[in-house]
Amino acid sequence: MNRLWWLAAIALLLCPRVALAQAGGFTHRLEVSGGAGYFTGLNFGSATAALRANNQAPQPYTLFTTDTTLTGSLAGDFTLGARINRRWTVEGHFGYSRPNLETSVRGDAEGAAPVTVVERIDQFVIDAGVLFRIDEMRIKGLTPYATGGAGYLRQLHEGFALIDQGHLYHLGGGITRDLVVRTHGVVRAAGLRADGRMYFLSGGVVNDRTARHGSFTASLFVRF
Repeated sequence: MNRLWWLAAIALLLCPRVALAQAGGFTHRLEVSGGAGYFTGLNFGSATAALRANNQAPQPYTLFTTDTTLTGSLAGDFTLGARINRRWTVEGHFGYSRPNLETSVRGDAEGAAPVTVVERIDQFVIDAGVLFRIDEMRIKGLTPYATGGAGYLRQLHEGFALIDQGHLYHLGGGITRDLVVRTHGVVRAAGLRADGRMYFLSGGVVNDRTARHGSFTASLFVRF
């Protein structure tokens, strides 16, 4: 009997991939996903351009007032992940969107009609993070997960007249659903992924303030 235990232990040491597959259905794999989603906008609030004649003037003279927003926009999404074990995955993520930076000018002192200036922004989000699968909450093939990470923000103004840069952090989660699972071949699995994140952006068009943006994405993934 002792000899059988020793043989079993040696087999497990020599065949770790087989042992993991039998214990949890996992082998080290690469996962690629791509899809589309929506990146929410941001309201910068109002600002007033005022003129003060001298320090003794009781009230400044208002020239005009502006309201600025960064609109929500459709986004393209690409993720590359390396599974460390059955629960943990290290991911690199790239997102691209084209929101509008809109500034409305109103209350002009000379009575000019209100006007809105619109500028297109090419926005790039590049970040890295980790994904944690919550297998205990799996329901009918849907596996929930939590994510978190940090990265880089780059915003190109229309006509490439100006480049803004910043950094970001994100927290979020989602669900995956395997549609095809194979035990052999290059492609081992394929399925769907739904992802929701809260981004905390600093720098870029928001300057030194920290802005919160929501991101919602639906993707198709392939696992190798």
